[in-house]
Amino acid sequence: MEWHVLPFLTSVLLVGLSIPLARVLGVVDRPGAIKIHTSPKPRFGGVGIVGAVVVWGVYTGSLSGWALLGLLIITAVGALDDRFGLSPRLRLGAELVAGLALGLHFEETLGGLGLLLGLGLVPLMANAINLIDGMNGLASGSALISALGLGLLLGAPLAWVLAASLLGFLVWNYPRALTFMGDSGSLPIGYLLALLWMQAAGLGPQSFLAAGVMLAFPLYDTLAGIIRRWRRGRPIFDGDRDHTYDRLDQLYLKNPALTVLVVWLVTALLVAVGLLIGQGALLPGLLGMFSLGLLLFWGAYRLGSL
Repeated sequence: MEWHVLPFLTSVLLVGLSIPLARVLGVVDRPGAIKIHTSPKPRFGGVGIVGAVVVWGVYTGSLSGWALLGLLIITAVGALDDRFGLSPRLRLGAELVAGLALGLHFEETLGGLGLLLGLGLVPLMANAINLIDGMNGLASGSALISALGLGLLLGAPLAWVLAASLLGFLVWNYPRALTFMGDSGSLPIGYLLALLWMQAAGLGPQSFLAAGVMLAFPLYDTLAGIIRRWRRGRPIFDGDRDHTYDRLDQLYLKNPALTVLVVWLVTALLVAVGLLIGQGALLPGLLGMFSLGLLLFWGAYRLGSL
């Protein structure tokens, strides 16, 4: 359909326009101790992604009301964080407000459970996507693949709009980055994935589980990071370059673009397992889920990421 292509083109345009805007506003990501880029990069690409999602989400009728308000809130906070560097407490508070808005959006279909899921899943997914945004195309590409899987599972227009908008961003970000998405991208992308996960909850526990498996890579990486930092006696939300994908790149692949492709492949396998569960093949899906989970944590241990 035309609105599969148009969000992509809109995103390409808006992300491109965000590059000079980022320079004017001083929203630039400079090289640092735990960063792998060697020159300053604009990091405002997320506003282009979200702009495309809002335009075509509203056009398709898949984004409105409280859900739209929550997206605008979390995007604004992400943009302010990119520019000024907000405190973690303020960011978390804004994520909870956005989660409350999303819960209110689902109150009619999920009742009180919608409020609980909104307050839990929005901060969880927003921070999980933010934490894996460490290589060109890693977070955006993984989210794109998950969105495609959720589109197949749910038949949700918003999933296709999100996937197309993320693809438009990748034009500017992978394999060579002309811009980063920043928190103005990672936080709202997490919000939108949480929204789709809550749509799955409305279809029943099996669909909710299937969607969760499709979104499992950033959740796995977040859990592995918490375990790693706890074992090393460090604050659990400190940044580092010891993620599983970092260690894979440092020790073996030595090519970030190739490492990102491996993460995309893992995400695609998780999506395939999620589709098995969603289509009723529960036992094979559960076996696949536990096998991939064991493989990921075994790999993290072997690579020194736990």
